[in-house]
Amino acid sequence: TAAARDVERLRILLDYIHRHYMEHLTLEDLAAQIHICRSECCRFFKAQIGETLFHYLLHYRVQQSLPLLAETDLSITEISEQTGFSSPAYFSRIFHKYTGISPAAYRKKANSRE
Repeated sequence: TAAARDVERLRILLDYIHRHYMEHLTLEDLAAQIHICRSECCRFFKAQIGETLFHYLLHYRVQQSLPLLAETDLSITEISEQTGFSSPAYFSRIFHKYTGISPAAYRKKANSRE
């Protein structure tokens, strides 16, 4: 059925994102995983999840950075690289957009709770 196909496509896409989020991902990479064109891939993802592929990926990367900030001594630069951001400045900007605070402030807050 179409619904079963959609569930499987979504599973493949999410699995690919979760395994490769730290790499430079392109829309071509993602669309190729489920054998559809880029625009169809964007429409499909938004219809299934309710947010754009790009926003989902950024949000997922920020989520993956949280334990690294709270539990490691890695620098902000190292964390931004490990979570797939193109630069520490971009990481900080996106992190702030999603959490309301900077990565450094998050780390400080997490460490003060211990």
